[in-house]
Amino acid sequence: MIFLAALAPIMGAFGLLINKMSTQLRLDIELFKRIFLVWEFFFPQLLYFSLIFPRERRCVSSYPRVVYFLYVPHVFHFLVVLLFRGPESIMSLTSTQLDSQFGILLQPLMIVFNLFLSTLSLFYEFHINFFALINLIYVVAAIIIMYRGYQELTTLRLKRQVGLVLWGIRVSVGLYAIAFLLPKLFPVRTSETVTYFLTILALLIGAGSIAWAIIKYQFLDISQKISRGFIFSICSGLLLAVYIIIYDQSKKIISAIIGFQLPILEVLLIIFAVILFQPALSGIRYVIDKLFGRDKSDYRQVLQILSHDILTIMDLDQLKDKITTTLTESMMLENVHLIIENKNGDFEVSCERSGKSQIYKFSRNGEFINLIRKLDRPTGYDEIISHMSENQEAELLNKLNCYLLMPLAHRGDLNGILCLGNKLTRTSFSAEDATLLDVLSDQIAIALENIDLYQEKLEKQHIEKEISVAREIQKMLLPYQIPQGKNFEISAMNIPSKEVGGDYYDFIQLDQNHIGVAIGDISGKGIPGAMLMSNLQATLRASAWQAYEPAEVMKKINNQIANTTSSEKFATFFYGILDSKKVTFTFSNAGHNYPIFKKRSGQYCHLTEGGLVIGVKPDFEYSQTKIHLDHGDTLVFYTDGITEALNPNVEEFGEQQLINIIVNYLYRSAEELRNHIYEEMIRFTQGESQYDDLTLIVLQIL
Repeated sequence: MIFLAALAPIMGAFGLLINKMSTQLRLDIELFKRIFLVWEFFFPQLLYFSLIFPRERRCVSSYPRVVYFLYVPHVFHFLVVLLFRGPESIMSLTSTQLDSQFGILLQPLMIVFNLFLSTLSLFYEFHINFFALINLIYVVAAIIIMYRGYQELTTLRLKRQVGLVLWGIRVSVGLYAIAFLLPKLFPVRTSETVTYFLTILALLIGAGSIAWAIIKYQFLDISQKISRGFIFSICSGLLLAVYIIIYDQSKKIISAIIGFQLPILEVLLIIFAVILFQPALSGIRYVIDKLFGRDKSDYRQVLQILSHDILTIMDLDQLKDKITTTLTESMMLENVHLIIENKNGDFEVSCERSGKSQIYKFSRNGEFINLIRKLDRPTGYDEIISHMSENQEAELLNKLNCYLLMPLAHRGDLNGILCLGNKLTRTSFSAEDATLLDVLSDQIAIALENIDLYQEKLEKQHIEKEISVAREIQKMLLPYQIPQGKNFEISAMNIPSKEVGGDYYDFIQLDQNHIGVAIGDISGKGIPGAMLMSNLQATLRASAWQAYEPAEVMKKINNQIANTTSSEKFATFFYGILDSKKVTFTFSNAGHNYPIFKKRSGQYCHLTEGGLVIGVKPDFEYSQTKIHLDHGDTLVFYTDGITEALNPNVEEFGEQQLINIIVNYLYRSAEELRNHIYEEMIRFTQGESQYDDLTLIVLQIL
């Protein structure tokens, strides 16, 4: 198309030259004019171009041979013009003399033949006068089709290219209409020179707009660009020529004014030129860089910008959008997809289908992913699909409309796959494209790994924040003051672990002589566990004032927890009431670690009476037991953070060791026993970090 557009002004100029020299060279001007009309094949070529760019129209893809019909009028026109010089040459055939013997017999045929020639002559004249209208129809149709395609474009770079070409063709059509159509349709007479000039100008503007789009915006992804160094050399030469002309003319003018030549004048002119020459060159370089500088399609600039962005973006959606948008625009691709590994180890990609976002998944052990893992280079879709059976993954891959697939691997691990569609220009990937993709594939793989690490860090920070909040909730729920009496002493401790386990203990002063003692261990960690503890504390305090019997209190707590939380939320719980006047302890145990009751004599037993853990079965009937306490008796309540504490050999502290400490240690106060138990546990664990809360209550009768 560009060749035919450029051929017209060349032939036009050549035609004018021949016209002036025809008398000297005795050339057949009319024959040359008819041959020169080959340039008019530009018009069907332009219409064909509009049907396949920026995207192939349905009529062409469905009926490829329909394109040939675009050339039929122009082939016919070219043959007619070559065969006949004009209407008179057609009518000259009517003067053919027939032999007298056959003349009478062939006379009717001659009448029909002459009538045919007359009709053909009229048709020829009409065809020659109005064939320019067909060319105009072709151009207008091409502009309309290209404009509709332009409106559908989403790539900014491509819109700039097509927009510039559209304006160039529109101006060309206007000039062409003035040159050929106005003289035919209206009584306007123009000379042949004007017609030639307007035609050449129209084609130069049309072809020039395409050439400028190629130079400035790499239209059609043409890689042969005008060298800026070459253009700079030409401009420098022109500047030097201008300087020489100015120097020569200035010397003549000054010499004419003063009447004689001054040798110093030449020196001054040279100094003046040297002062201005370098700034002028700098200005020319600046203009050339502005006009022909690298745009967003230059792979070095794309690499520089995209490399910085993808290594600093820590949001996966933003990274995918940045990569797909930049590559689609800079490389003029139909589509770009990024298939990445999800949390389950499978690979998935999100794409638009019929205006809706759909997610396609590829199994980590599937045929497609296993094939990609074996690759260390970009591979064509056809090569991949040839090694795959016709299964669901092959169907999904076909829906992505991929042309080239690139594995994104780092340190031997496949982090994702970059799927590139066809180029809009249907050109192949260049060496610059290969360089860009080769570097970017490594950086995208690193970026994906960085995002995974960043997300892990965020999740860790979120968990730590949740644990911190849960600890604060737990701390607020624990009692600030421990009750004491004349005939009893209570000492308690709670040491949170790094992970909140949900240990809970509480004391409720029911009246002057009755004190509720509670200890529990909540299932779950973090905020959910802390919220369950808050619910448990509120329910305990409300129920303890409604019923003085521990079994009834336990039943109310159980119903509340079971009816307001899910089945996996439960708690082990122990609740008892100390009667300091009668020195008795009534309790109910809901699946909690059995408290140890040590008598003054050294004998011990466990407080086991009760029932199921709370929150599992509503309306469960709990039982209770009352024990009598004497001077020197001790009750030790604890959570499994004490007995399950681990040493470096992964051995548990154990309940029996706790019992041995309680039974064998000679202590004088509840606090002393509590401290001794904790010290022995620390000695046993040898400073190992514990992963559960440590809660301990010691009640001693004085």
